[in-house]
Amino acid sequence: MTDTEHEPLDRHALRNMLNNITMNAELVKLMVQQDVPNDQVLDSVEKMLQECKHCARYLNQR
Repeated sequence: MTDTEHEPLDRHALRNMLNNITMNAELVKLMVQQDVPNDQVLDSVEKMLQECKHCARYLNQR
């Protein structure tokens, strides 16, 4: 397989990771606006950080 044959899969995986980060960022924004307890906000922030790490590992493998 050539590099161009891998490209759609790479973009799809990256798009999923970025969507997860974006979704959690929007969730944190809403939680902060609604004075949700800090532990719930921190859980969403932790999910974003984990997804960022996952994305970085993914990119480093390519």
